[in-house]
Amino acid sequence: MKSFLAVAGLMLGSLIAKGQTDSIFIKGNLKGLGNNKVSISWTGEGSKNGYIVVQGNADQFSARVAARKTPVAARLNISWPREGQHNQIPIAPFNFFLLDQDIFMGGDARFLQGVKLQGGKQNKLYNDLQQSMVATEVKQKRLMGRLLEKDKKLTAADSLKLHEELMATYRENSAKEKAFIKAHPDAFASVFILSRTANGYGADEYIAAWNALAPDYKNTVQGKDIEQTVQRLSLTKAGTPVLAFDRVDKDGNRVSRETLKGKAYILDFWGSWCGPCRASHPHLKELYKKYKSKGFEIVAIAHERGKTLEDSKKSWLKAIEEDDIRWVHILNQDGIEQQNIVKTFNVNAFPTKILVGADGKIITRTTSGASDAIDKALEKIYGF
Repeated sequence: MKSFLAVAGLMLGSLIAKGQTDSIFIKGNLKGLGNNKVSISWTGEGSKNGYIVVQGNADQFSARVAARKTPVAARLNISWPREGQHNQIPIAPFNFFLLDQDIFMGGDARFLQGVKLQGGKQNKLYNDLQQSMVATEVKQKRLMGRLLEKDKKLTAADSLKLHEELMATYRENSAKEKAFIKAHPDAFASVFILSRTANGYGADEYIAAWNALAPDYKNTVQGKDIEQTVQRLSLTKAGTPVLAFDRVDKDGNRVSRETLKGKAYILDFWGSWCGPCRASHPHLKELYKKYKSKGFEIVAIAHERGKTLEDSKKSWLKAIEEDDIRWVHILNQDGIEQQNIVKTFNVNAFPTKILVGADGKIITRTTSGASDAIDKALEKIYGF
């Protein structure tokens, strides 16, 4: 059997020989694809967005699209039958870039993250990175499968452990993505990755990563998305006074930036429904135990999904007891008419954590558990 590279070379060679300069071919040989349809979509400015569907044939497919002068982010999805094993765990799409060279894909249709890609420098850079993360992707798929098992009831402790393991895999791949972006500031792949990974950075770390990129692809769709994110994060960037908030906590005590001045504290935006939020609680408990005697505080601001305030209070208080988190607790819905604290701080992903210094100024902001910026900042504050 011919090797993947040999087959890809023959296919691309025959395509190039046809002399097409205004279009490129996208071809693939994906084991398990069978005769299922393949959809390819790409992102452009306004009406330049595109979408095509091609029929698979005995694990192979072929499509022809317009060539580009600037890289365009594209994604491939497979239309699986409504019933069957493929619908149990969603299969993530395969990302690649359209430019001016023909593209060939080879791999397993049931695990698109592992697909090998040929088609120019930009695709090679990105695909090399993806290949380095395949083993971790496999682990993620296994952990997600266990979390989604319907015939096996998981205890709260088991579920929490699985979420913690899952977050560790995200942090591992996040570190590889950050290293790639730093090493390739002039690559379109770096802009593409950064546009999708804001949650893996501290706010100022993210802004710095954007500023360090070359200008080549900053005017692309992805670059403009990053600029919007940077503007949003700038409201809570390091050195800015923490935004005003005022609420009564679950024990009836007033909590505001004024009552907290003189303390370093974390504003932890979470919800009882949020697995990653609750998976972060054991680590927060470690930080609380380590620094509480030094005046450190945690103010947890929960945003619940109950249909009524009473429903929200019930799920909120239950989660506090189950996770045994003994710090300051505020329910966003309780007083939301006067101030929606989640909206004030422009929080659109959970968990989001904002570390505020004793002087009332923001030190760092993180989303999800992929960044250790808060840990490093606390070590710097307290010296251990």
